Amino acid sequence: MDELLVPLKTTKAQSDPRSNAEYYPSDPKQGSFKSGHGEITSAEHALEILRCRPQKESFYSVLKYLHPNNSGSTGFDIHSQTLQASQIIHTLINDVLPNYWDVLWREHTEVNRRRRDTIILILSNVSGLSILNSRLKALITEKEASGGNQSVRDSAQAETLKNTMSLLESILEPQDVVRTIWSRLCRSSDSARRWLLWKGLVTLLGNGRILSTASEADAILRKSSDSIKERSKLSDGSRYCLWLGSNLNRMLVLSSTDKNDDRKACVQMFERALTLGYATLEGMLHGTDDLSPYISFVRSLKCSIKKTVVYSLLRNLATIHMGLSSDGAAFERKPRYPIGGIAALFRGFAEADEDIPKLLIDWLSSDGIVQDLRVRRAVIAALAEDLDTLKSTVTESLRTFGDKLYIKHAPVLHQEGMAENLLLLIGYAHRKIPLVSVLGMYLGTAMSRLVDPLEKRMNFGSEEMTSPQGQRYLSLTDIQDPLGSTYDLRRKVVKSEMNIRAIKTSAIRDNKPKEGNGKVSTGSKIISIEEVDDEPKSEDEDLPLYAKPDSDASDSDEDPTVIERNKPTAPVYIDDLISGLRDTENYDRHLLALTNASSLIRRKAAFGTEVSDNAEDITNILTGLGDKWNIEDFQELRLQGMIAVLVAQPLEMGQWFSRTYFNGDYSIQQRATILTTLGLGARELAGYGKEDMALTKSNPQRTAPFPSKQLPPKLHALYAPNDKSALPDIPGANAVHNASQTLQKSILQPMALQAADALSGPNALKVRTFSSRMEVEKRRTKPIANALAKVVADGFFFPLTGRWGMHVQG
Repeated sequence: MDELLVPLKTTKAQSDPRSNAEYYPSDPKQGSFKSGHGEITSAEHALEILRCRPQKESFYSVLKYLHPNNSGSTGFDIHSQTLQASQIIHTLINDVLPNYWDVLWREHTEVNRRRRDTIILILSNVSGLSILNSRLKALITEKEASGGNQSVRDSAQAETLKNTMSLLESILEPQDVVRTIWSRLCRSSDSARRWLLWKGLVTLLGNGRILSTASEADAILRKSSDSIKERSKLSDGSRYCLWLGSNLNRMLVLSSTDKNDDRKACVQMFERALTLGYATLEGMLHGTDDLSPYISFVRSLKCSIKKTVVYSLLRNLATIHMGLSSDGAAFERKPRYPIGGIAALFRGFAEADEDIPKLLIDWLSSDGIVQDLRVRRAVIAALAEDLDTLKSTVTESLRTFGDKLYIKHAPVLHQEGMAENLLLLIGYAHRKIPLVSVLGMYLGTAMSRLVDPLEKRMNFGSEEMTSPQGQRYLSLTDIQDPLGSTYDLRRKVVKSEMNIRAIKTSAIRDNKPKEGNGKVSTGSKIISIEEVDDEPKSEDEDLPLYAKPDSDASDSDEDPTVIERNKPTAPVYIDDLISGLRDTENYDRHLLALTNASSLIRRKAAFGTEVSDNAEDITNILTGLGDKWNIEDFQELRLQGMIAVLVAQPLEMGQWFSRTYFNGDYSIQQRATILTTLGLGARELAGYGKEDMALTKSNPQRTAPFPSKQLPPKLHALYAPNDKSALPDIPGANAVHNASQTLQKSILQPMALQAADALSGPNALKVRTFSSRMEVEKRRTKPIANALAKVVADGFFFPLTGRWGMHVQG
């Protein structure tokens, strides 16, 4: 429609400059805050002038008034982040600067440069960046709505978008703008408000909002104009992160080491910037000798972020300092590359943070295998400074290099890298632990002492040979143990037992009153000692005998160092059960969790919401659980746990099992287990659970209610002889009891009824008593609602048949 309307004549009204005298300053003196509206006395007045589309002189006077250096004389700070300051910045960006920024940018004069710097200084805060980002989004929306028509309006929109992008680039061009904004926040805000505003800046810069908006705007500008070839710095992710990393480096270096807030702010921005997916570290660590700010910075990071930082830093250092060279350069004894500098950097990190050595050891066996050997040399040199770290690194590398699966499946390139690492580590270990080389000296000297005359004996003349450790090794050749008798072994054992008993009962002997006649009771003599030992009777023969302590299977091992004292206990909470089932590396804990899964779930079914809240998690784990340790009755134990969850939550878990059977990614064996669980679970809900115990090998004692108040088995059998649970724990006892009860009901009870009927007389004399209808109705049992049918229908039958029908039709 705009193209169809062609203007025939255009006239312009001649305005008298005196009619607009209010827009001109009354005092042209430099630094005056007067305009055509009068002297600017407050921020409200400046905002009113900006809203009235001011002329140049009035606009420049407002800029002088808003300059941060004049805040002392004006009493208003544009960086105070107040509502009034935000309104002024919003009016500047949306209403005034679209008319003036292009003029100030094109006219390269000293006055215009100072005015541009003033505008950039005014907008260098959180409010300015946020409003500029919103302005860019609005312009992008308008440009996209126009459809890209080559009209005058479309060109104007593109020009406005270009000027706004230019303004944003000018504000974010300095390498210390982030530190400057943070310093102003610390100076003009309290603690809570400061962190709230900083969080907004982290969202804008670190979270990529400005990056995404600028990328979209730059794509529109390059599409609308062929003259724009180069991408903007703000729209290029790599350049943007390099700029952000330089800002963070500047913030770290210039901040005080005792200011935790500066480091905390830098950590927040850095952790958020890592989510952008670019190497933010490239702009940091510019070869400074003072590592203290970087060490404090790395220590403040989370462990997962530390891993990302260490791995990224190693990759960047390899790219920047190593570059591309011949293969032989990595094997030079005195390299031309800064291996020592990289080693010093990571040694400083490792000394200050205990997580860094662990991450470096993991890097050597994972990502570092395929990296340049010179980088690995630097890392190994940093780790070798600490002897304990060196030992753990050698141990971990040897374990990985000798693993059968690693040898069989790892690529040859990885195995070559691991071999190079091991050779480097062994060399450091040889130099750090001199005992290996001294052992040969000990052996040679000892042999020479045995076979050579005194004047020809080998003598190295070193301090190691005269040290206590060397004399201990050399004295081993003088030891000669005589042969004894096996009777000595028996006497040794008996004497040890007697000494132990004497020590334990010394207090009893001292406090025991002596009898008047001096006689000693013959019942307290240790007869076994008299039979074995021929020595005179000890004065401790009157000591009482104590019962032999119970044997402990854990004490049967000859090596006490391999005995596990901290044994895992049976889980008592559902969370502990889930953790135990997932811990497949710990055999004892995993076996305890699997063994007690069914009983714990059944106890907790009606006790709180633990089972209902974690039912799906437990079932997921049990369904996909594998028999890593070849546990006996593994399938039965897993099936018992799945049935217990199904019985505890029949409706929800019945539908879950039906859905999982058809849609889950499981094997045929696992699907068969799901069907078995559904079948046996439904039978248990129907009351046939005791008949199915033989199929699942379940222990009836595991299904005791929670909390259990049952007596111990011996007392329970004494006081409840008729209870089936009091049966002895003998294989087949329950089966014999069930068989006897069945024979009693099927054979003995009918015979007893028939005999009683025969003794009552002939049938002709028997009188039948008639009851009234009300008495019959009173004795008749009322029907009970079949709640099981609803559960089985909605939880088992309909889900299975419905999904089966869908798969058949599909």
